[in-house]
Amino acid sequence: MTDDRTCPYCDLGISTEVSSGEWVHRDEFWLVQHGPLDTSRPGTVKIVSRRHYIDFADMTSTEAASFGHLLNRLDIALRATTDAERVHLVSTRDRVQHFHAWLYPRPASHPLRGTDFLNAPQTSDAAQAEHAAQAIRHHLATQVA
Repeated sequence: MTDDRTCPYCDLGISTEVSSGEWVHRDEFWLVQHGPLDTSRPGTVKIVSRRHYIDFADMTSTEAASFGHLLNRLDIALRATTDAERVHLVSTRDRVQHFHAWLYPRPASHPLRGTDFLNAPQTSDAAQAEHAAQAIRHHLATQVA
């Protein structure tokens, strides 16, 4: 599949004008950014494929391997930079039909677990989100790739 000019996530991948400071991580296959303030705790990240496809089965073997490696690196970074006891992975691709996944760090102190945690309201302010994004970005930069 190629880029779909009507897909809002393809616009992310096509745009090279976005400053690197807005991305937590970007590479040949993936763009990673902090989640929206109104639906994300500090440290929540969205992983978006650069190439337009929808399902895990549509990944090339190289994309699948790089996704696994990226998940590992992000899990380590989120645990190190947030108070996460667990990092939840969610990928439904129902609203925007372009491959993307979310990582939600769940603090040990949070009273909810599993889907109860994921269904609870989550917010952050701009300063919290930027602080988390900077910390995650820095941690990723210091990890051995």
